Amino acid sequence: MRTREWGGLEREVLRLLREQAKPVSARQLQDLFAEPVPAYTTLMTALTRLERKSVIARVEESPRKVRFSIRRSDGQDAGISMMSALDEAGDRQAALLAFAGNLDDDDVALLRAAFAGQRKKR
Repeated sequence: MRTREWGGLEREVLRLLREQAKPVSARQLQDLFAEPVPAYTTLMTALTRLERKSVIARVEESPRKVRFSIRRSDGQDAGISMMSALDEAGDRQAALLAFAGNLDDDDVALLRAAFAGQRKKR
């Protein structure tokens, strides 16, 4: 029986790793979970998948002492996901317009300021 939605474990692992000041072992990470706590093997599978996606780093202090850390900030991950979705869209213009149509005024102002800053750098 599935206790988390698809991708839920990976999201929770990333959230917990972002909260850590230094790399942690899988056992330490497992101790940070609220119920339901994933089995060690399930957690290792998720960590291996995230490492293959280059989202986390494996730090091997010895063959039996392995720790994990986050590679990118939450904002960087979101940006990469957004670009990936845009790259996969059949109609890039329609995808951009649909996304932009859902932005609130603060988001639009932030983007305008970012674009203005890029123009000044050129």
